[in-house]
This record gives sequence, C-alpha cells and structure tokens, in this order.
Amino acid sequence: MKDITSILGKVDMENITKICRDSVSELVYNQLLDKIIKGDWVPGDKIPSEHQLASLFGISRVSVRVALKKMITLGLLEAKVGEGTYVKEFTPGAYLRELVPIIMQPKNQIEILEFRKALESEVIRLAVERTSDEEIQKLEGTYLQMCLASEKSDLEEYFYLDIQFHKCLFDMSKNSMFISIFDNLRDLLFVHYQLTVKESWEVDGIPKAIEDDEHFNIVQGLKNRDAALALKAYLAMINAKLAMFSKKNNQL
Repeated sequence: MKDITSILGKVDMENITKICRDSVSELVYNQLLDKIIKGDWVPGDKIPSEHQLASLFGISRVSVRVALKKMITLGLLEAKVGEGTYVKEFTPGAYLRELVPIIMQPKNQIEILEFRKALESEVIRLAVERTSDEEIQKLEGTYLQMCLASEKSDLEEYFYLDIQFHKCLFDMSKNSMFISIFDNLRDLLFVHYQLTVKESWEVDGIPKAIEDDEHFNIVQGLKNRDAALALKAYLAMINAKLAMFSKKNNQL
C-alpha cells in the first residue's frame, strides 16, 4: 500500500487543517444563531427538540447538545423542564451579570476605568457641543440629588445617582453608538460604580464640600460650553480612581 505522501506527491498540504469534533457543534451553533439573528426564531418560540435537530442536521445528539448548552449559557435559549427549549429575549447585561464576580477584581477595575477614560472623554467633548440647556439642567438636578445623598451618607442612593449622572452624559453626546454601549454594559457598570464609590468613600471620605467634587466642575464645564474645564474635571476624577485601584492591586 502506497504511503499517503507518495500519493499526494508535491501537492501543497500547508492549508489543510485537521477537522475537530468540536467544529461540528460549532457549525450547529452558528446555524441556530443565524435563525435567531434573521428573525426566523423569535423570543418565545419553541425550537425543535434535540432529537429532531440531530435528525435534521444528520449528526449525533451529542454535538447538538453541546451547541444548545452554549446557547443556553449565553442566554439565547431557555430550557424548561418537561416543556422543551425556547428562544429567550437576549440582553448582553444578562450575560455580563454572570461575569461580575470575575470582573470585580481590582486589576479588572483598572481596565474598566481605562476603558471609561477613553470612552467618556469623547462623550463629554461631544456633549459640550451638542447638548441642550434642558439636558444640562437635568444633569445638574441629578448632581444636586447626589449632594443630598452624600450629606445623608446614603451610599446606595449616591451610586445609583452617580450612574444616572454618567448615563445623562452619554445621552447628551447624541451619539447612538456611545449610548448603546452604555446601555448594553449597564449591569456591569452598575456594580462597577457601586464598588468605585464605596472604595472612594472609604479611602477619601464622603464628599461634603462642592469644591471637592469633580462632578460639579463637569456640570460647570457643560453649562459654560467649556470642554477644557469639563474634561479637566473628569480626568482628575477618573485618574484618582485609577490611582486608588492601582495601589490596592499592588497591595494584593
């Protein structure tokens, strides 16, 4: 019997890759995902059973099961005992909630803050150019509520208002991509804001005086249409939080 290399001769084998068993379940996953993306399957629809899908694809039930488990883990499908598997309303936040215990490590807080720094700097610049006086009044109202919460040492109310403050900034940018990013990361950011406020209050104390709060200067920068003032205040705030978490990470 001839050796395989002698049969192939000089045929180029560099672009040939071994087919893995896992690739079968990945192909199933991609096809099922495509059904959801295209709207063939909508939230609430019951999909074919594992046995039916295996028959339709002409593969083993094991490969189908792996694909279905992946989709359930990602929140795309929901398995109901005794009923079957249904398409679920997918929200990135639901998936991110599963990652919160991992993401909340100090080193990961630094990465989130670096991400925020790059993103929100541009958001603030756009907000100065595009926002309305009414929106600035709304932002200022949220800030004044934050002041009241800090006076009462109400941590929970403060960080809830803090995330509302930053949500307002994103809305004021009038950029649908930035707004969508914030909305999709809302669940993750909520826990992040909670942690950063808690750490700040423990390290620096509860902010009481207006001049010590950079949120005030951000509002003033927007009111005066002064991007330099608003950005200077924001960067001072975010850099202080970065330094705080860097120090904590080095102590671990």
